[in-house]
Amino acid sequence: MGDFQGYMELIGVSLGIGLLIGLEREWAHKDVGLRTFALAALAGCLAWRIHPIAAFLVLGAAIALVSLLNLRSLLAERSLEMTTSVALLVTLLLGMVVAQGYALVAAATAVLVTMLLAWKAELVRFTVGLSLEELRSIVLFGVLTLVVYPLLPEGLPPWLDPLGLVSLREAWLVVVILSAIGLVNYALLRLYGARGIHFTGILGGLVNSTATVAELARRCGGQEATARDRALEGMLLANVAMMARNGLILGIFAPGALLHGWLAVGLMAGVTGWMVLRMARRSQQAPGLVIRLAFPFSLRHGLLFGVFYLVIRAAVGLADRFLGPGGFMVATFLGGLVSSASTAAAAATLAAQGRIPMEAAGLGVVLASMASLLFHVPMARLGGLEGTWLRRLGAASALTVLAGIIGLAVEGWR
Repeated sequence: MGDFQGYMELIGVSLGIGLLIGLEREWAHKDVGLRTFALAALAGCLAWRIHPIAAFLVLGAAIALVSLLNLRSLLAERSLEMTTSVALLVTLLLGMVVAQGYALVAAATAVLVTMLLAWKAELVRFTVGLSLEELRSIVLFGVLTLVVYPLLPEGLPPWLDPLGLVSLREAWLVVVILSAIGLVNYALLRLYGARGIHFTGILGGLVNSTATVAELARRCGGQEATARDRALEGMLLANVAMMARNGLILGIFAPGALLHGWLAVGLMAGVTGWMVLRMARRSQQAPGLVIRLAFPFSLRHGLLFGVFYLVIRAAVGLADRFLGPGGFMVATFLGGLVSSASTAAAAATLAAQGRIPMEAAGLGVVLASMASLLFHVPMARLGGLEGTWLRRLGAASALTVLAGIIGLAVEGWR
């Protein structure tokens, strides 16, 4: 009975994977659709369960069949269905992966494959819009990630770093992860930023909240009051996105620290969201403000971010070691004025290595986020925001920080 249930689970997962990918192909009006993809995944699963040699024979037959179908399409319509053909072979392989007991890996891969197929138009539009410098930066990012990172040493010699504060490989891993987050959000900003100021504020805040606030302030300068109201909404949403990004960074490097400071961040995000809703209800429709941020990765940017991380990490570690919890909190707050993302990563990696408590890391990220919120006000002033709108941004930032302090006090009292 147990074997039967296990086989049926494998068959069910395989069929689900095939149906998921085939659903997108059917929606795209391809000749090879829902049923074919489901049967391909099922064939891969069953063939592997029979014997690996049978699976390879089925794979060879599938390759031959796909080749014949493409030859027929080339002769009849002068076109090739390469994407669908490759997707069909990947679906067959995913069925084999399920048969080996890695159902979760196969299912996650199927979701990614479906996303790639469904987002064809967006990917093409983003790729066509890339400049030569941006394309080179993406290639450089790949080289530095796949080639340079494995060659970096774990740390420096003891005579250079007696306290063990510097790890070049760890620093570059942080740069890679944060740059990857920035690249994804930059792509989304390029694709969807023109749909409205709310998209722009959120996606821009995930890339670089300080730059987004300054750019929104610059773009709304000299425009009518309704446009400035909408820009202010975008700035507040950039603040929320910044807090969410810092939480994501903390969750990547030290998931246990997410249990600390969540109430403060929740109150801060809730208060900001409430203010945005109030402003959106009262404001009139205004033209969207499309902003253009700098591409989030270059060799200079990567090296600068790595230096920021190393300096902030060393300062936070030294402050905690020699000044105690109070020094740590001051260091994280000051670090947030420079880069809340770097500060969040520094606190998270120190917590992951056991050098500081998880509770301290969570609190440190909250303080870094508060510092970044307050720093956005003078940055908006430098960008050109003034008068009533600057005072409203300052009041909103102060109220948000106050909500965070109340959340920290409640957590401490509990």
